[in-house]
Amino acid sequence: MDIISKKIKPICPHCEEKLDNIILVNHGFFSAKVVYCCPECHKIVGVGVSS
Repeated sequence: MDIISKKIKPICPHCEEKLDNIILVNHGFFSAKVVYCCPECHKIVGVGVSS
């Protein structure tokens, strides 16, 4: 299997904007989790656990 390297910009699954960066929310209600949000529509695009 060949690995192909491409420079792509991910797309927000909610507003379909191309994302150059995402917002990290790790305070308040989300303090035990790491929440990533779209900078355009501010909807959640991912969740993780903080260490």
